Amino acid sequence: MKKKKLTTALLSVASAAFLLCSGCQEDTIPVDAETDTSVTMRPLTVQEAKTVESSNKFAFTSFAQLSKEEGNKNMFISPLSISMALTMAYNGAGASTKEAMRQTLGFELPTDEEINQSFKSVSELLGNIDKKVQFTAANSLWHKQQVKLQAPFVETNRTYFDATVQGLDFSSPAAKTQINNWVKEKTNGKIEDIVEEIRPEHVLFLINAIYFKGTWTYQFDKKLTQPAPFHLASGGTRNHDFMHLKKGKYLLYQDSQKQLIDLPYGNKQFSMTLLVPKGQQTVDNLVQELNGANLDNWLNGADTASLDLYLPKFKLEYEKELKETLSQLGMGIAFTNQADFSRMLEGHSNLAISEVKHKTFVEVNEEGTEAAAATSVGIELTSLPPSVRVDRPFIFLIREKSSNAILFIGKLMQPE
Repeated sequence: MKKKKLTTALLSVASAAFLLCSGCQEDTIPVDAETDTSVTMRPLTVQEAKTVESSNKFAFTSFAQLSKEEGNKNMFISPLSISMALTMAYNGAGASTKEAMRQTLGFELPTDEEINQSFKSVSELLGNIDKKVQFTAANSLWHKQQVKLQAPFVETNRTYFDATVQGLDFSSPAAKTQINNWVKEKTNGKIEDIVEEIRPEHVLFLINAIYFKGTWTYQFDKKLTQPAPFHLASGGTRNHDFMHLKKGKYLLYQDSQKQLIDLPYGNKQFSMTLLVPKGQQTVDNLVQELNGANLDNWLNGADTASLDLYLPKFKLEYEKELKETLSQLGMGIAFTNQADFSRMLEGHSNLAISEVKHKTFVEVNEEGTEAAAATSVGIELTSLPPSVRVDRPFIFLIREKSSNAILFIGKLMQPE
């Protein structure tokens, strides 16, 4: 069979995810989610549960692969954002390319309609589950005026991702500005340059923005923050500012190899889960253990604790080209001249992914957490201690508890 010839047209799919802590008062009296009427809870449907499971599976596999690649470097990704962006691209794929993306993203639902509908309903659920936490997802398609998107591709992303569609003059500098201004608005100013340039080959940008706003349920007292040693994986130490939580409540699990700390936001539906190695164990050891079943077991074995908690304040930025990582995870065909994205544009069937870029930002302080992530996918035509101290490298996740959806996952090897 004759190979399809690669041409120079380029499509870029971009996704931005953002987590922002709201301003908060020094003395916060938390409200129990079980009795607070501002928390809206319902059981997940079978389809929603499968979508969360597939997204989390992708979170663990992509995190493990990237952690291996990065070694002792900090890293932080938003697997939910990446999954949503790639799912919009998936809606334009066909044949073996579609199946490779399906396997990599962990989809288990039998039909594309069920996959798309479950992403829609999970997004709506996350946005309404805790009135003290704001979660929104926004999507848009920006295409070159000279090309025409296929109607089913547009309609699917409009219906299930509520995507707005707009044609632009890609030769004008104003096009990049307009796209980036949309992203900036949807992420409250935290993502500003998801589209760094529009080259002549570009024909389309798909943008996904996730916004989350919340504060710790139990506040850290700023007056108690002070420097202390953080033990590096290399064996050395460095002094860093540690926050101190007194009389707070959180979930704590520990065994001979690890500690799990689950700190709630808002009305306790969203939380940050930290996994800290103990003894001779390392973050790499925990990465190998980390999967959905083990995380559930550790969380189920956790008890409520009110021990003094010491947690480093930190801020990190991360940037990674994900093409090689995604190829290792099984969707390599999407980057070759054998790719099939024939359902995106009218008159163009020889499309292939050229690049996948991911950028993130996270800051953890006494009030809460602020984080952002952006992904662009280019496509070419062709026994309990008296206190708990997190003073060594650790893994951390930001997740919603009732659905178990993982929004962000990363590892802090050295606080900055």
